Amino acid sequence: MKPYALVFGANSAIAQALMPHLLSEYQVLAVSRQAPAQLPEGVQHFTCDYSESALAELAEQIKENGGPVTALFCAVGVLHGTAEGEHRYPEKKLAELNSAQLAEYFAVNSIVPALIMKYFIPLMPRSEPSKAIMLSAKIAGISDNRLGGWYGYRASKAALNMLVKTASVELARSHRKLCLIALHPGTTDTPLSKPFTSSLGPDKLFSPELTAERLWSVIQALTPEDTGRFVHWDGSDLPW
Repeated sequence: MKPYALVFGANSAIAQALMPHLLSEYQVLAVSRQAPAQLPEGVQHFTCDYSESALAELAEQIKENGGPVTALFCAVGVLHGTAEGEHRYPEKKLAELNSAQLAEYFAVNSIVPALIMKYFIPLMPRSEPSKAIMLSAKIAGISDNRLGGWYGYRASKAALNMLVKTASVELARSHRKLCLIALHPGTTDTPLSKPFTSSLGPDKLFSPELTAERLWSVIQALTPEDTGRFVHWDGSDLPW
């Protein structure tokens, strides 16, 4: 019997493209706020609003299934969207900051992934190899910030990176064969990035299928010694 892989943010284009790869080694359990229009055959879907109570309940439900969870992939995230009745884009300057948009960035990009780690990593074995991948972004790197702008997105993904790093230190004691990383997928042609990619050439903008293929190669190569890394889609380290 294949172990379970949990995929959060199953409606994202990257998660959709990655699931067929995961199915070669895992039973895939997909989670999203709304059921995707279609899923690869064999994927089981769970609807979840990502509140803490809903995540805790879902973790108990999956625990009762009894199968080992040895992979977790979190693609939950927001870059732009509607808040308080208007569509909002990443802030380019301080004057554009507002509390509602900042709160949404941190709620979706930082807090939800943290709660996913809290409730679902305990379902992973303590003494067998397992992998937890949290999608981050290269522009979360503080030392790599030369252009400025995108305040809330940068800050919330940087917070995610710190949460991953801190959790990896703790979990190295209890789950010695777990690899927990933050992973940058590259700029991918998805609804999330669509408003910002018109000037990018084909060598800078990747299809979800190509991104998934590259990420799968990185995921397959991970070992427990890689835990706590911030990883580029090509497998190299990114600056924090």
